[in-house]
Amino acid sequence: MQFAINYSPQALQLWREGLITVDLFKCPDWPGLVAEVSRYHALYVHCSLIVGLGQLADVDMEALARWLDTGETTVINTHLVALRSTFAPGERVDADAIVSRIVRELEPLCNRFGAERILVENLTCPLRGWGADQLPASVDPAVITAVCERSGCGLLLDLAHATLACEGTGNSDIQGYLDAMPVHRLRELHVVGISPKRDEQGNRQDHFALTECDWAIAEYALGQIGAGKWQHPERMAFEYGGIGEKFAFRSDPAVMAAQAPRLYALAKSA
Repeated sequence: MQFAINYSPQALQLWREGLITVDLFKCPDWPGLVAEVSRYHALYVHCSLIVGLGQLADVDMEALARWLDTGETTVINTHLVALRSTFAPGERVDADAIVSRIVRELEPLCNRFGAERILVENLTCPLRGWGADQLPASVDPAVITAVCERSGCGLLLDLAHATLACEGTGNSDIQGYLDAMPVHRLRELHVVGISPKRDEQGNRQDHFALTECDWAIAEYALGQIGAGKWQHPERMAFEYGGIGEKFAFRSDPAVMAAQAPRLYALAKSA
């Protein structure tokens, strides 16, 4: 399993100093940044696509094809969501309707690149910016499984997103929630910490240093992979650090130097 970390200048410096070992830098789909980072280290591109909002019909397929020719980018990822406001008044909104809509939206990507090169990623609940408009069914493992099965796509499992989805829907069994995901289609795993503090809406946010609770979930996931109960993913990404003001206070080199080697060892142990 390859080990990746979010690209940040801090992570690059730690790698140059030999303080962390990474197989890949994970980069957002920003052409200028990708071109710069590719001069220093192997990378892959994580796309900002969202499925469920009716936007994929307008996606630039040629741009996505170029990403698949960039670095070690082997898949196109999408983020799965369903909003009540995207359904017409009076339209039936249940799990099957959500699955049908998402599978239909994925079809152009699957037809162009092959379903085996498309991943769907689970998100949090509630999502910042959408709140009450988000349909909790969009984080239901049964819905995500049905999407993967009917579309043929793979799973990008984000452990922090799963934890926050459980918190937001009142599910106290995070291990059961993870095991109910389509882990037989697992292709990529994301690991990062969650802030113990709650925001003004009473929700916790991710992309922080891992706490002991976060470590326990990561170790559970890698244990399931190592035991053959989940499919062995191609890569695991530590999603700490990044570019710009949003990540300025979440790109502490001391956190990366302490936690990246432990996560690297976990990834390789599976």
